Amino acid sequence: MMKNLFIAFVFALMLINPSISIAAESPVDVQEVFVGSETMDGDALKYPKGKAEIRLQRVELAEGGIVPLHSHPIPLLGNVEQGTIVVKRQGMEDLIYTAGDTFIVGPKTPKHTMGNAKTDNAIVWFAAIGAKDVPILIPAEG
Repeated sequence: MMKNLFIAFVFALMLINPSISIAAESPVDVQEVFVGSETMDGDALKYPKGKAEIRLQRVELAEGGIVPLHSHPIPLLGNVEQGTIVVKRQGMEDLIYTAGDTFIVGPKTPKHTMGNAKTDNAIVWFAAIGAKDVPILIPAEG
């Protein structure tokens, strides 16, 4: 019981201060991969009002796969696990992300598409903290 409390305490400290490390004999290795407070367009993150909800989605895009024109009412953290994707924003320069890249999109990000830029499948993970019943993606009209 005490050992479990100690492990929980150390983990909590690591969340507060990621520079704290666990002793070398521990099989746990925590590495901070990404920290961000702005979207890819430089907008500050803001969360909608309502009951909080966390979501995690895995999106796999086959060769030629494209998510049609859309927007996001809440901030999304994206991480490319595999392949290369292109984000085409209306009226702006295209953005290319490859395996290992992390990015944030949000409510002020212009309407955009996301597509597989290569011939192999692309896999992107999206995490969202928003409000219950607020969708992650809103398809563009027309």
